[in-house]
Amino acid sequence: MKKIIFTLVLLAGIASTPAIAKPYVSGSVGLGLPGNWDEVGWDQELDSGVAWNGAVGNNFGSYRLEAALGYESYNYKDPSNGDASFLTVMANGYYDFDTKSDLIPYLMAGAGVADVNVTWSPDNATAFVWQVGAGVGFKVDDNVTLDLGYRYIRTEGLECPNQGTDVSWHSQHLMAGVRYQF
Repeated sequence: MKKIIFTLVLLAGIASTPAIAKPYVSGSVGLGLPGNWDEVGWDQELDSGVAWNGAVGNNFGSYRLEAALGYESYNYKDPSNGDASFLTVMANGYYDFDTKSDLIPYLMAGAGVADVNVTWSPDNATAFVWQVGAGVGFKVDDNVTLDLGYRYIRTEGLECPNQGTDVSWHSQHLMAGVRYQF
């Protein structure tokens, strides 16, 4: 938890507003399609779930920088094994393509930390997490943009909270959201 608080403070500095930037807030929800929880000697499938994301950032014209908080939770396909949830704190960068229209495609990438909780362990694990994605925004007016996007998210250095063994995990998100620019 201390790592997450430190990351939030660090990201708040990234999201500070210089004179040329236009601040924004955004929220999105979507379908999370998790990969398996792959651990030495154990490979467990997870059901799809809901992914949530909220962010504050600055728009600099063709690029944006933001601090984001995300949450996703998945049940194991074998019900006796419970579920796994992931709370992420990330710094993201976006490149918006200038199409001279209200339809604005973008590419994005980000990095941060994930706090991982599994029901069969009293301890949480913290790991580095990164993501890449693409999408399209539809500008409704000068302040509001609707967004449809795809993200691939992966943890690095994740260890099982119970046994300390290496875990490989990733997910894919299909997200819909809205961004309000001040």
